[in-house]
Amino acid sequence: MIKAVSFALFLSYLVYSQQQMDILWPTLADSPWPMVKHDPQFTGRSPFKGPQTATIVWFLDLPYGIYSGPVIGEDRNLYFGSYFYSADNFYCYTNDGNYLWDFSSGRLLPPASGILIDSSNTIYFGSADKYFYALNADGSSKWEFQTEHFFGPTLMNIDLQGNLYSTNNSGQLFSFNSSGNLNWSVTYESGFHQRSPVLSTDGNTIYIAGKDSNLFAVNVDGSLKWKFNCRRVQTAPIVDSYNNIYFIDELSLFSIYPNSDIRWKFSDFQFGSYSIPAINYDGNIYAIAGDTVAPYYKLLISIDFNGNYMWKYIFDDEVSDDFWQPLICDSEGTVYVGSTFGYNYYAISSDGTLKWKLPLTSPIQQIGNTGAITENGTLFLGAHYTILLQHQWRTLMAIRDTVTSVENDSKEITAYQLEQNFPNPFNSATIIKYTIPQSGRVTIKVYDPMGGEVATLLDRFHNAGSYDMIFQPKDLANGIYFYTLTSGSYTTTKKLILLK
Repeated sequence: MIKAVSFALFLSYLVYSQQQMDILWPTLADSPWPMVKHDPQFTGRSPFKGPQTATIVWFLDLPYGIYSGPVIGEDRNLYFGSYFYSADNFYCYTNDGNYLWDFSSGRLLPPASGILIDSSNTIYFGSADKYFYALNADGSSKWEFQTEHFFGPTLMNIDLQGNLYSTNNSGQLFSFNSSGNLNWSVTYESGFHQRSPVLSTDGNTIYIAGKDSNLFAVNVDGSLKWKFNCRRVQTAPIVDSYNNIYFIDELSLFSIYPNSDIRWKFSDFQFGSYSIPAINYDGNIYAIAGDTVAPYYKLLISIDFNGNYMWKYIFDDEVSDDFWQPLICDSEGTVYVGSTFGYNYYAISSDGTLKWKLPLTSPIQQIGNTGAITENGTLFLGAHYTILLQHQWRTLMAIRDTVTSVENDSKEITAYQLEQNFPNPFNSATIIKYTIPQSGRVTIKVYDPMGGEVATLLDRFHNAGSYDMIFQPKDLANGIYFYTLTSGSYTTTKKLILLK
């Protein structure tokens, strides 16, 4: 009888083992998105359905951009850090876009590591100023810990005892307790520079990639459990409900067992992405890869629980598109990902078809971190510009199906508009905003006073909408120039002044 039951359980495992479940983690905040990548196994998977349309219900113009976050607290407020190099702001806003507080250390370097909120509603993050911070829910400082090197751009984690794990730029893996005391720090081989720690489902093992090669399993006391020999792993692994581990080295997507034996290896595309994979409730893996044929577009691929290829989505808007942010998906397996170098934010269904595509406000705006999905299906996104520019636009967005108007942008676009550049005069960079009422080819060119073309800022297809872009002249002399927008039969020109 016992053998029969065991055999039946074995067959049940074979049939249903691909079905994933959420792992209870009582040391995390009771929140729909308490940490970057959602959970300590880095599944990137929300238990809620995300937006099925690209409807921006509100947006904010955070002037220094957003690099880390947002994450969501038990109070459903949003927590995120700035991007601008000489700004150290860490913010708290309500989920309908109202300011609550911001924290500044006074050290003028931005939050740089993933944010995490624990069950006591303490907010943790590391910074480029070499400090690890713990804040109370009202934004006051709880404690801080200084190291010799800066934190980031990595994610942190928390175990079932409330101990925190993070790495700094020297490659050390740290363990802190919730009071800010250092438990230990370790470095194996070349260290863990810019690598993020992931936890097993029982919370007793840390999986982390080495800087130059190999995947390491580290016990929560800092001792080494095992090492898996492979090429360089660019990003963090993920762990499924059965403690199988998935990660990407320079050549392959691997799945290994908790004892480091290989389950399967998939090598049909170009790998080495900086984007952390995600796993849906059916056990299907999503990952960023590169095509093997010219023009070598970036791809979103799906591999099933047993390592079989399912589909690919080709990001064919621009050859230069790349995706470094960690992948996330909703309860139905819709994947949400935005261009780190490119033009759009995408929602791609679990069968590999495009649900929607949202143009970013300019070619130099990028999504550097994951979004966060809440119970009502809102996707919160933080964005920043690729250059360290103040006065950034549309850097925090809320996308949800149920509202069709856009705050501050609700009027129907009926006319072309080219706005005056800002600032003007300028000495290194200036922003140009423009609006087009219908889809079409758009060019923006800069001319000298004699009518000679000195720069082409834009020449591409645009959907109807409002956009902005940054002009950074490198070789132009001081003086007066003119910039012209052309779309279809419409042309308009404005003057700008360069004063270096």
